[in-house]
Amino acid sequence: MKLALALRNRCDDSGSPRRGNRAKVAAALGLAALISVDAGPLGCIVLHPVDPPGATTSAPSSPATSAVEGAAASHPEAPSLFHLKPEWEGPCARSEVIDVNLGHTPEAFVKAAYCQITGRPAPADAVETWAKRLRQDPHTRRIDVVRALCNDQKRHAKLAYSDPWVSQPELLEAPKRQTKRDLGAVFMFFFGCPGGVNCAMDWANTHAPGMDAPHPILGFKTGESGLYAPSEPGFWRRELLDAKYSGLQFFLLNTYGPDISEGKLAPLAKALASLDQPIQIALFDDTWTWGQPYFGEFWKQKPNMRDTERTANLLYEAKWKPFYQQIDKRNWYRFKGRPFIYFYNAGSLEPRERSAAVLAKMKERFKADFGEEPFVDVDVAYFADGEMPRVADAKFTWMTHGLPEKRSRSRLNGHIIDHAMVKWDSVGRDRPGELATDRDRIIKDSALLKRVLTESSDAELLVLATWNDLGEGTGINRNYDYYAGGRWLEPDHFMRLIRESQSNALSH
Repeated sequence: MKLALALRNRCDDSGSPRRGNRAKVAAALGLAALISVDAGPLGCIVLHPVDPPGATTSAPSSPATSAVEGAAASHPEAPSLFHLKPEWEGPCARSEVIDVNLGHTPEAFVKAAYCQITGRPAPADAVETWAKRLRQDPHTRRIDVVRALCNDQKRHAKLAYSDPWVSQPELLEAPKRQTKRDLGAVFMFFFGCPGGVNCAMDWANTHAPGMDAPHPILGFKTGESGLYAPSEPGFWRRELLDAKYSGLQFFLLNTYGPDISEGKLAPLAKALASLDQPIQIALFDDTWTWGQPYFGEFWKQKPNMRDTERTANLLYEAKWKPFYQQIDKRNWYRFKGRPFIYFYNAGSLEPRERSAAVLAKMKERFKADFGEEPFVDVDVAYFADGEMPRVADAKFTWMTHGLPEKRSRSRLNGHIIDHAMVKWDSVGRDRPGELATDRDRIIKDSALLKRVLTESSDAELLVLATWNDLGEGTGINRNYDYYAGGRWLEPDHFMRLIRESQSNALSH
């Protein structure tokens, strides 16, 4: 378990612990209730040597990870509703807080960062070198430039991330669907904003409105403002509306267990009830929580797959049953008429070779309680049990970046179901305060999403991982500081590509 509670981002004063992988986010939130970490004022100095401008060459990159000037190709439908604020032109002044998002073009950004850090105009060669790297090297991010300059100047300062767009408009109209493929996304909701665990501004890869302060776009009612927090119905309402605008049919809620206890899905239910024909909801059963010490005695249990009856009842009563009891049946997503569930392997349920009987029993319990047999898409790891192909309805591989086609495809039981992860940047989560290197996987543009949308056009269902994971940088939802190839991408850039694909603009 990589929590590293004592190691904090030198440029982040939130004290948020980090998680080691996508399944370990729960520990951070659980520990937040138990542990308070405070290390005092922090600065922008990175903890390892940094090559000076001009000393590092651009790393080669594949087509899927390249970030060239034209990364954000124009969209064939109506122009975006998002418009940039006027370009930064000064004045040049030293600042106590460095705004990482000041300046739109690479040149303006480098000048603005240098001025804020030093109070002096940036040397021409530094501007030229860093601007070139921002355009051509996907491993050079705006935050890396700021931290490198801070390091060079031995400067301590807090960081800020302003919204470069004039406004955050409503996105309401669903696309006219012309494809038979259903499309869903894994939805993360185990975080606490503002400034809480998994919501610190320096920890996050990019930033959504409402992370650091209430924002009108997250208000539940007209005239209200809200936070990017699952305890608020405005959070759910906004994400449901934006997902419908993008052309999604459903969210798979990444559920750990403690996050749905004691009626915690009530704000979601309220948001669903307020909308006309919202997208639908499915369960992503993230099994990491079992055996962990952070959530009370109940979750310290380590279920044994050899004990079929007990383990099946325990898993079902802890998540499947309470999850679906809190969501109105009208809002359930069904694939081929059956409630859809993802069953994820986090390494906590063993032995996997005995998992099929447990899952079969859980499906029986669901049908007995709800009158419907669920359609369960199972992590490929559980197919270590030779009986699993007769129990699972489909299978998926979570991490798809290493697969030849960059997506997993299930043909089990005659259904074609694809799963893909189309972005990645976990440096801020995994190595707080450090710079990205050519050894890091950095995918920030939309090339891979376009490829997956096109090549999965013959699938019955495509699941994208994820809609909004800020720590791993896999999100495609409304964020205001997507930056690739030396330019800002509109906050709805990835959503519009999905929208176009579902309208057949990219599917054939």
